[in-house]
Amino acid sequence: MSSDLTDLEQKVLSLVKKDSHRPSAIARTLTARHVACDQNQIVAALVSLESRGLVERFTSKTWVATSKGQSEAEQT
Repeated sequence: MSSDLTDLEQKVLSLVKKDSHRPSAIARTLTARHVACDQNQIVAALVSLESRGLVERFTSKTWVATSKGQSEAEQT
């Protein structure tokens, strides 16, 4: 299944594996790591990951990986 994930989705999943994060914080972290992305791309990646059951909303503004998502992040 990891081959179905885009590079950005894999990076987002690895960031929300242990702690919940807002899309703006994810974008800021990835930009600092020299990954070209913006907040809209992060939200799109999170929605895609949510539809696959890999992440879920922790609060109204933050996201966290599900147990399935944590397993997937460890495989990549």
